[in-house]
Amino acid sequence: MKSTAIKKFSVTDLDAELFTPFTISTGSHKSLENAVFTLEAAGGEKGYGEAAIATHITGETRAGTVKSLRRAGELLAGRDAADYLGAMCLLEKTLDGNRAALAAAEMAVLDLATRLQGVSLWKFFGGRSPRLKTDVTVVIGGADAAYDFTLKMRRRGFKIFKIKTGVDMDEDFRRLEAVRRAAPGCAVYLDANCAYTAKEAEKFLKELMRRGIRPEVVEQPVKKDDIDGLAYLSRRLPMPVCADESAYSLDDVFNLIRRNAVTAVNIKLTKLGFLRAREVWALARAKGIKLMMGEMLESELASCAAAHFAGGLGGFDFIDLDTPFFIKDSGMKGASFLSSDGVYSLDKVRAGIGIRPAR
Repeated sequence: MKSTAIKKFSVTDLDAELFTPFTISTGSHKSLENAVFTLEAAGGEKGYGEAAIATHITGETRAGTVKSLRRAGELLAGRDAADYLGAMCLLEKTLDGNRAALAAAEMAVLDLATRLQGVSLWKFFGGRSPRLKTDVTVVIGGADAAYDFTLKMRRRGFKIFKIKTGVDMDEDFRRLEAVRRAAPGCAVYLDANCAYTAKEAEKFLKELMRRGIRPEVVEQPVKKDDIDGLAYLSRRLPMPVCADESAYSLDDVFNLIRRNAVTAVNIKLTKLGFLRAREVWALARAKGIKLMMGEMLESELASCAAAHFAGGLGGFDFIDLDTPFFIKDSGMKGASFLSSDGVYSLDKVRAGIGIRPAR
C-alpha cells in the first residue's frame, strides 16, 4: 500500500464546556457538542476535521452526523490522498444532506493532503492574507453583562464587536449603548439571526443610527426565506446587508445575487463544505458582493481551517471566527498562531491546518 493511501479512519465526540452560554435569537448553546473525524495514511500521517453541529439552526444531530462520518470513512478507506479532489467530489455527492459531516470529511482530506505535501492550508488556498483579526460576539443577555464582557474583551485588544439582537428591541438598544460605552470608537456588527420583518429591521436600524450607532454590517435581519425583505433592506440601508441563514447553498447564493437581494454573504464551511464555499467566494467576488467568513460553534480546529480558507483566498471584508474564545478547553493542540486578542497568524503554520486533538 502506498504511504499516501488512506489506511483507516475514526470518529470521536468533541465535548467542552463554555465560559458563558452562547445565546442568539433562535436558541442557546451551553456546551460544545461536536465530532472529530480523523483520517490516517499508510505512512502514519493524519488529517483532522471537525463537524460543528447546530441542531437548532440546521436540524442536524450528532448521532446522524457521526453515522454520516463513518460512512464517509468507509468510502475513503483505501483511496489515495493524492486524489484529494476526487475524494471531495465523492463526499459532495454522498454527504449533501449532512453538511456538518461534509465539512468535517473534506477538512480531514485537505488537512491530510497538505500535511503530506508539507504546506499549510493557507498556502494551498493561495496565501493571500497571512494575518486575520476576528471580531468577538456579544451574545444576547442584559445590558450590564454586555458592558462587562465588552470591556473585558476590549482590554484584551479586540476592536470589533458583533452584537446578537432580536429578542427584545428595547433591551437591544440598551445593550448596544452599553457596548459603545465600554468600547468607544470600535466597530460594531449586528446579527439578528432571522428575528425581524423587513419593516421592523428598518425601524430598528434607523433608531440605532439616530442614537449615533451605525453598524458596519447587518447580518440576516429577516427570516431565511424572506428574499424580498433582504432586497428591500439592501436598497434602503446605508450599510451592507449580509445573508447567512438565507445562503445555505450555492444555488441560494446564486439566486440572491441574481436578484440583487444582498450586498454581502456569510460563508460558513459547515453550511457549504469546501468546494461549494470556494464557488460562493468566486461568484461573490465576480459580482462585487462583500464577504464574511463565519462559523457555527467551533473549536480551534474548524475555526483555524476557516481562517486558512479566508486568508488563503483573500478578499474577505468581515472575519467572524471567535468561538474558540468561548470554550474552556477543547482539547486541541497547536493553536499558538491564534493570539489572545483574536489575530490568526497563518504564516506560522508549517503544514495542514496546524491543529490536532491532544488526546
